[in-house]
Amino acid sequence: QSSAPADQTSTMSAIGTQLAPVVAPVVRAPTRRSRPRGMRVVAMGGRMDGTAGSLFGGGKKVADEANLPPPGYRSRTDIPKMLNNTPHPREVRKWFYDDCRESVVAAVTGANPKTRVKAWIEFPELNVNGDVYRIGTLLELVREVAMALAADGKRVRVCVQGSMGQGVFQGLPLSLSGVARILDMMDWGDADEFITRGSIGGDVPQPDDAYFILISPQNIVGYSVLPYLQEMEKAAGDRPIIMINPKLGDIQSAGNVMSIRGRGERRDYVEKTWEEVYHFRLLYKKPFFFPIYGALRYGTGGMWELYKKFGKMEQEEWKLLRTYDDGEPGAAEITKRILAKD
Repeated sequence: QSSAPADQTSTMSAIGTQLAPVVAPVVRAPTRRSRPRGMRVVAMGGRMDGTAGSLFGGGKKVADEANLPPPGYRSRTDIPKMLNNTPHPREVRKWFYDDCRESVVAAVTGANPKTRVKAWIEFPELNVNGDVYRIGTLLELVREVAMALAADGKRVRVCVQGSMGQGVFQGLPLSLSGVARILDMMDWGDADEFITRGSIGGDVPQPDDAYFILISPQNIVGYSVLPYLQEMEKAAGDRPIIMINPKLGDIQSAGNVMSIRGRGERRDYVEKTWEEVYHFRLLYKKPFFFPIYGALRYGTGGMWELYKKFGKMEQEEWKLLRTYDDGEPGAAEITKRILAKD
């Protein structure tokens, strides 16, 4: 039996000594995970940035009494039940139509009428990110608002943006495809002679138009709808313009449109020029749309209202948790209140 030379043996021994720390098994104490592997920490309120207010820290008692509803405050605890059941019954849609119409009409026809307003309403049939989005529901809402404004004989122009761009690069948001044609076929009832259709632009307003309703104006890749809105504003003067479900955030593109330059001015135009007079959206554990945890609502003359849903199916009920008179609550505040033990 042969043996390796002495110098080879010493070399192999040195290499083995160097590799030992690498190949030796590492034994550590078991790590206790704070949440199951693969689950994402997200906050309610529409954000997915994982900031304070995670859904995986619930069950804590909220002791403070800040922002409790004032005595005698008119809450809307009659929010429809089982909103995940679609298509929605007519009475469910009507509740949202009436709630939104009341706030919008009061804002533009009250003692101090507002001229640049917007409304955001998002329940399952009006959530473009879901698979049950129904354009007919949005148009029925528009019809309710338009007919209420035209009830005293004033003319209302209902507008939907046209294609933006040139030649083969023309484009239209998918959610607005075919809307203009549907508007032409809609039944406006007794207000038919007072309601006309139009697009968005400086040449749209006519001298006899009293109100303008813009259906979900939004940017697309490579083109912004804001210049068309600004031109229409100038032409309309002090006549009220109402935007319903606008989506005016920047969309990046290779053409350097809606880039960092000018973003502050665009944001100020959207947030400061246009006053939000109605807001309703359901609260989920994003990115899922089930179950529904609560709702956030705002109406003209009131405060931001945070509701929590209790029970299941026919036993569902809504409770007003907090009201805010200093603006929309953030995701962390919403999450803390919704997950607190009562």
